[in-house]
Amino acid sequence: MFAAFVALHFYNALFGQFEPLVQRPIFVGFGIGCAFFLYAARASRTGARSGLERAVDITLGLLAFAVCLYVIVNRDRFSDIMVRYGPLDKAAGLLAVLLTLEAARRVIGWFLPLLALCTVIYFYFGHDLIEGAWRPPRVSARTAVETFYSSTTGLFGYLADIGARVIVIYVLLGALLLSTGATDAFMKMATWIAGRTYGGPAKVCALSSAMFGTVTGSAVANVMATGSITIPTMKRLRYPPAFAGAVEAVASSAGQLTPPVMGAAAFIMAEFLAIPYTDIVIAAIGPAFLYYLAVWFGVDLYARRTGLQPTPRSEMPEPAEFLAADKSIPLFLPIAAMVYFLFNGYTPSYAGAGAIIVLIVACGLVRPFARDGKKQGVLACWAKLARDIYEGMVEAGRALVMIAALLACAAIVVKVLTATGAGVKVSNLLFSVSGQGLIVALLLAAVLAILLGMDVPTTASYVLAAAIAAPSLVRLGLPELTAHLFVFYYAILSAITPPVCASVYAAAALAGANFWRVAGRALMLAGAIYVVPFLFVFRPGILAQGGTGQILMDMGVASAAVFAVSVGTSGWFRGKVPVIGRLLFLSAAALLFYAAPAADIIGGLALAGLLAWRFLHGAPQPGRAG
Repeated sequence: MFAAFVALHFYNALFGQFEPLVQRPIFVGFGIGCAFFLYAARASRTGARSGLERAVDITLGLLAFAVCLYVIVNRDRFSDIMVRYGPLDKAAGLLAVLLTLEAARRVIGWFLPLLALCTVIYFYFGHDLIEGAWRPPRVSARTAVETFYSSTTGLFGYLADIGARVIVIYVLLGALLLSTGATDAFMKMATWIAGRTYGGPAKVCALSSAMFGTVTGSAVANVMATGSITIPTMKRLRYPPAFAGAVEAVASSAGQLTPPVMGAAAFIMAEFLAIPYTDIVIAAIGPAFLYYLAVWFGVDLYARRTGLQPTPRSEMPEPAEFLAADKSIPLFLPIAAMVYFLFNGYTPSYAGAGAIIVLIVACGLVRPFARDGKKQGVLACWAKLARDIYEGMVEAGRALVMIAALLACAAIVVKVLTATGAGVKVSNLLFSVSGQGLIVALLLAAVLAILLGMDVPTTASYVLAAAIAAPSLVRLGLPELTAHLFVFYYAILSAITPPVCASVYAAAALAGANFWRVAGRALMLAGAIYVVPFLFVFRPGILAQGGTGQILMDMGVASAAVFAVSVGTSGWFRGKVPVIGRLLFLSAAALLFYAAPAADIIGGLALAGLLAWRFLHGAPQPGRAG
């Protein structure tokens, strides 16, 4: 079933979509229906369900399929502006909303479904319950059905459209790259590049997570895929378990920020802003680089402070192990093809589908010649490739269950915010609370994005933050893309921000370490990461805005600021940095935030003086790097 679902959408990407009230209900119905089959109503240690629970779940899943099929069958009648809704139509609409809320609860937890339920109550009953400026207009049952169920808004609105048209394809591409061996190639390449430096295994973790993030959009998936290799390696080399888990959690959380495949939220952002996806890809290069640079600095300073050793020479791979044709061509050629298609005017869905075709063809042609350049076992190679492709399709289908359920649930919230004007009112409230000051508004937006993302995936938290917080930033003069990337970045950081941080939970489980120890170490490593969005607000060159000179200048200054913050938060650079020195490093970084010549000169001179002080009076580095 999972393979058939993704195969259908792959066909649609190449040969055209069905009409909206067919394509979108298929996507949503699959997600909320399969959620009842895959996720139990209540968590249990064994995961076993009683006979009654299985019967209830099967019934709910079939009902989810049925209410979406009902829309498909009645789409022509629902499209008539004079349509009269009968009791069955209203019951189907109510059932669709309730099933969506329960499916989302099983998949992503309580927060977003409860928020969606509150917005539905506000939408339908708010006129009778609330007085004053927040009182919504009165709505009829007909309006409610049209808003949530029978039209191309609500459950089957633009979020479902993006999911069915684009997200499916890129989830499939990422799953196929992994099922055909990308993880092994990423790991060996990262080890060859960074393994022999201070804290080599930890830097390998950061680098491999960055590479892995280019083809996936899930922080937890990134943790599980790369962390299952990097964390045991670090522990075997006597790295503290909490540190190993923290590095993996922090490095993996930027997968949705890493071009060219940035995850579901980036495609939704393109739809929000009505701009090409490639514009977002280009703008995200700078923030992604600074994110991983901050991770690199954090790991390096900790490694030098504690004397963490490089990867042993005996475990270093040879370049041929990841540059061989059977490894490199199926990995890099599809990504190159996707980038080519995207930057030559093709739609994101077609570019992703084209990359999938290139991947399959490349694997089919290269694998039989993988041994000594001779053709060996062609049919056996192709049979293995077919199994790998099928496994990737199944994994993609499973991942899409969560995505479809959360998009449908988020669509309810967003529709109520827009239909009642509540989103504008919340944005106005943030605008007034900030006193029309940009710094205060940015801080409020950052906190809001992190809070909204604490118990939901990044996609949902970005959608909510974009609807509530981004408009107030735009009113204060920020370009729309900058405002949306700002809240998107902090929505990503919710994955490593306590108390609810999914990436940290996953990494702590792999490391066998205490959650709070991992979370605390992650915050220390990520100290500089939290300031990057403020850097690109004041230095637009980081987002590739402006001329080449401005871009290079802003990236160079921002890199220096990230380094200064890393030293200030870690308290180490060529020996322990005293408190006053840490404050001076942070002060120099603060000066470098503002794109003003005087601030650049003073901040640059201050940082240069601090570096000279540490080189002249700092202690020699412990350990060795070979």
